[in-house]
Amino acid sequence: MSKRRGANKENLEETRRIFLEIALQEFCKEGYANASTSRIVEKSGMARGSLYYHFGDKHGLFRAVYEEMMDRAMKTVSAAMENNKDPWDAFIAGSDSYLDLCMNEDFRKITLIESQSAITFQERLEVHERTLLGKLKTILPPLMDKGYFPGHTIETIAVFIFGILGEIGRTFDLSKNIQTDRKIFGKAFADSLSQMVSA
Repeated sequence: MSKRRGANKENLEETRRIFLEIALQEFCKEGYANASTSRIVEKSGMARGSLYYHFGDKHGLFRAVYEEMMDRAMKTVSAAMENNKDPWDAFIAGSDSYLDLCMNEDFRKITLIESQSAITFQERLEVHERTLLGKLKTILPPLMDKGYFPGHTIETIAVFIFGILGEIGRTFDLSKNIQTDRKIFGKAFADSLSQMVSA
């Protein structure tokens, strides 16, 4: 029989959830530099001390929003990959799923735009390694065992692919027709990979 959580813990989790939802809206609308913790606290109806308790400061609050968004992306991409038994098909499905996520303005704003100045590269890398970059590294060994990406290492291919996908996602932020650009860049990505899969 599972232990029932006390009301205090549930209240803490609810408070944290409220802050994260409001902070997401604030960071997306105002950007990290112009986001105001005072506005976030006011909209939450909570005491400022509650924000400090859960997140420490604006930096900690943004990182929490970023981590949650990347965790959700990990689940979405993993689900897309699991529908394919062949490693290559799973890899392509995961890449497509990520590019589809990048079409979402909030996802793009937090994970690809604002995160560049809001948190350090090391902080981003830590999150990447336990989410999407880490997932990418698990799918590469079976592909390389089959002869894909000859002459390269898992690390170099993972960074190369992850970097390209991220840059494509950032490009969507300037798009005048994101649906069209998604198709164009998706094809360009697939074409570039086709030149690397064999010697």
